[in-house]
Amino acid sequence: MTNNAPENAQSYRKRILEKIKPFFSGDSLLDAGCGDGEDAALMAPFFKKTEAVDLEESANWKKFENTGIIFKTGNCEKLNYPVGSFDTVVEKDMLHHASDPVSAVKEMCRVSAKTVIVLEANRYNPIFYLHLTLMGGHQHFSQKRFKEIIAASGTPYEIKKFSARVSPINSPFMIKLVNNASDLLEKIPFYGPVIEYNMAVLTKK
Repeated sequence: MTNNAPENAQSYRKRILEKIKPFFSGDSLLDAGCGDGEDAALMAPFFKKTEAVDLEESANWKKFENTGIIFKTGNCEKLNYPVGSFDTVVEKDMLHHASDPVSAVKEMCRVSAKTVIVLEANRYNPIFYLHLTLMGGHQHFSQKRFKEIIAASGTPYEIKKFSARVSPINSPFMIKLVNNASDLLEKIPFYGPVIEYNMAVLTKK
């Protein structure tokens, strides 16, 4: 399969993969709110079984029809899977679209046997706020609200943060510059409250 996505977009997705990969557990994965399926395709090689679900079907799913990934339509607030169906459940930038984000997290925990990874953009990151909240209408969570939602799931968790963004110019030099800047920003304590991504890792007992 050939991925035709621009390299700057792929670099951004791969950076996120590197941040969440250490928390993968077991042999099976559910990508909850998979969108175009590109993230599911990047994660799939780390699992023997991968399924991905989203509220609406994406035409892009057809690109992955020979990869073994199973794509389905469904509501992440009421997942059509039995308890403990997947070892790892991952969500990226779906939760702020849910009508009841707490229910969505509880559902992800219900169908997970081991680990749930929740990734959401930080509402108050300056670039994200301008581009995605004010201009795009995305109602991302503040860090406080994100933690409240995760805590309400009743599942043990830890909160982490990291920096990742798409390079505005698709060139190797600029991509490297943006990634190096992200590495630096992660080390600056006062940047923490506005860092690009909040991540929760929930662990089933």
